[in-house]
Amino acid sequence: MVLFLSGCKKEESSVPAELLFGQTWHNTFQQKEGDFFVFKSEPQMNVGWHYDSFRLEADGQFVEEGPGPADGLESRPGAWTREDAHKYRIRFTDGTRPGYLLEVKLLDKQSLQARRVY
Repeated sequence: MVLFLSGCKKEESSVPAELLFGQTWHNTFQQKEGDFFVFKSEPQMNVGWHYDSFRLEADGQFVEEGPGPADGLESRPGAWTREDAHKYRIRFTDGTRPGYLLEVKLLDKQSLQARRVY
């Protein structure tokens, strides 16, 4: 029995909702393994015009902010659905904007890694 249990692979737990939901995550543009970037809960002043952030709400709402026309800030509202412990399917209210799969890994209370899979 011990050998059987030790051979079972435990499913990774999801990012705790109280840490992920309800706060804006700002891209630091520090790329990690794969296509993952580090996001912080506080905006980074040293990234210049490369602003990019997202926010997931516990009720399924989503908003992404990023560069818009004439380098202004553009807000892109939408919704999310969970696909597994670390993956969220993003769909935008604007039907012309393609959605994506957001994969999230928690680093600590103030930072996480995330990537968008189109």
